[in-house]
Amino acid sequence: MPALDFACIECGEKFFEIVNSSNRDKVVCPKCGSKEIKQVFEGKCGSGGTTKGGGCSSGSCGGCSGCH
Repeated sequence: MPALDFACIECGEKFFEIVNSSNRDKVVCPKCGSKEIKQVFEGKCGSGGTTKGGGCSSGSCGGCSGCH
């Protein structure tokens, strides 16, 4: 199952959950309990090797300590 990034629309909390597509609608904010959340895409290495904090030192996600 993938770890997906979410943001709460109510309180702004950013968090991740390990969910499959059939359980995605059951995710709630761990801070306020709201079901008003949206999936966001950040903090992951992409083809360009970027993370939240900057660039990957290895250029691939296999060796990047900043990747989730």
